Amino acid sequence: MLSNGKQREAGPPAVGEVVGENLRRLRQARRWTQDTAAREFAGVGLHWKRTHIAALESGRRETVDVGTLVLLAAAFHVPVTELYQGSGDVLLTPRADADDYAVTATREQLREWLSGVESNIMIRGAQAAIAAVELSGHKTRPIPVEADGALAKRLGRDVRDVVKAAEGLWGRSLTEERDRRVTAELADLPIGERQARQGHITRELSAALRQWIEGGEVEANG
Repeated sequence: MLSNGKQREAGPPAVGEVVGENLRRLRQARRWTQDTAAREFAGVGLHWKRTHIAALESGRRETVDVGTLVLLAAAFHVPVTELYQGSGDVLLTPRADADDYAVTATREQLREWLSGVESNIMIRGAQAAIAAVELSGHKTRPIPVEADGALAKRLGRDVRDVVKAAEGLWGRSLTEERDRRVTAELADLPIGERQARQGHITRELSAALRQWIEGGEVEANG
């Protein structure tokens, strides 16, 4: 089940930490040193130094992009799901998120999604990370609403009201609009700076959406 809320400092591992843990498992199963792994990775086009591998294995990277996941799996000749083996929750949102609003999923769910299996996920509370919301008469679809949920909590509203208002303003949820702008404007920045700027974008969009909502653009839910 997806869950969200304030996380303690010693909360679930981030996606990059889980990948690093499994990278170490796969490497050791093949009895590769980190130098050997670097040579194997180079063979599939992933040009990492030993120090880069060590950083990932020790949990010093929160995120790993999709291209890297594919190349790591290719180097080990395993499906991408092997990089998410184990049990327990995984932190899906950056620890430096402006709202400090943590969203988690289980490793099993991540493996199902990566395998193309449609998960029957139950959403808890108004601040769900992904919700099935019917918007503008379209067929209900799963959409990311992590930032919408945080704003809904601050406004004391149902998350569906916030998402509907966001679609009225941008044609997508607050979370989707935030992510779209981050990708378009910040993709080339280092991860630390990108996360800080993402927080600024989230605050700007949340303020605009709050003004839209309080201006009476959204009818009361029900």
